[in-house]
Amino acid sequence: MLNKTKYQDSKFIFVVGIGGSNLASKAVWNALTSHKLEKDKKIFFLESPEEREYKEIEILINNKILNPNELVLVVISKSGKTVETLETFKKISKILEKKFSNSFNERTLIISTKDSPLWQEAEERNMECVEWEGNIGGRFSAFTIAHTAILSIAGLDTEAFINGKEKTEKECVKENNENPAKHLAQEIFNYHKKGFDILDFFIFNSELEDLGKWCRQLIAESLATLTPTVSIGPTDLHSMLELYLGGPKNRFTIFVKSLKEIAGSINNEAFENVSTAYKKAGLPFIKYEMEEINEQELGSFMAFMMRVVIELAELLKIDPHDQPAVEAYKKQLVNDNQN
Repeated sequence: MLNKTKYQDSKFIFVVGIGGSNLASKAVWNALTSHKLEKDKKIFFLESPEEREYKEIEILINNKILNPNELVLVVISKSGKTVETLETFKKISKILEKKFSNSFNERTLIISTKDSPLWQEAEERNMECVEWEGNIGGRFSAFTIAHTAILSIAGLDTEAFINGKEKTEKECVKENNENPAKHLAQEIFNYHKKGFDILDFFIFNSELEDLGKWCRQLIAESLATLTPTVSIGPTDLHSMLELYLGGPKNRFTIFVKSLKEIAGSINNEAFENVSTAYKKAGLPFIKYEMEEINEQELGSFMAFMMRVVIELAELLKIDPHDQPAVEAYKKQLVNDNQN
């Protein structure tokens, strides 16, 4: 069981993980803080850093962090065998050990499957370990300890985040057209049968870009049928719109905005204008509008998209929890690194 108060005072949060192990918490954090000039805490999502980035992190640790109680290192991997994560953990550990000796071990949290290689190493080093919840895959883990732990340590409202999920789930259990997830899945499926095999998330709040990337992984790995893309408005109206309006008619679009942040701005005007242009061009789309960017709205959106994917998988007769191609790649990567 995670000691939720132990790391609450951390000013610097280093999250080591990749794909489903970090995309959800990264999406929520960046959505809520991207445009804040002053932040009480700083999070560094270390997916697979380059050497240059390790140097930058080492400079920050040496110059900005006075003692280990100011930081927490969270390492997340369901399998505990993800090569990129283990390598990043190894390198960031060396940097921290060089400055703080072994005392940083007490400021390290491991989230993994019990007795995985990562878990075993952490136990040998007396690091805190929290077990991955059940057999939930990374891309469906947004509301599990793998992400709620990060959001809680960061001082965000995890209760509101979960409430958003629960609110959406109540709306998406109906069996008729009043179920918004089932309705959208059916619409996407119908167009897919007509050759619309690209699903574009066209986002008009720049701070939601990583939320789009979270959707991209959710759809790509769960379905391996539709090609998910992320567009950012109004920027991509000036780089991609000719293709979207004048190119192949093979794209279903989900326009996304949060009204409070862009009300009265050119972004909101562009949102309305481009959706009108899509309608005139006969391109299929829906609008998803949040009232404002907060934990509950983000939780609601993420739960909604998970439900849409589950409904789509049923229509496509696909197991959304399987990913054989990815697992084959991971296995080969592990073998290559052992040889």
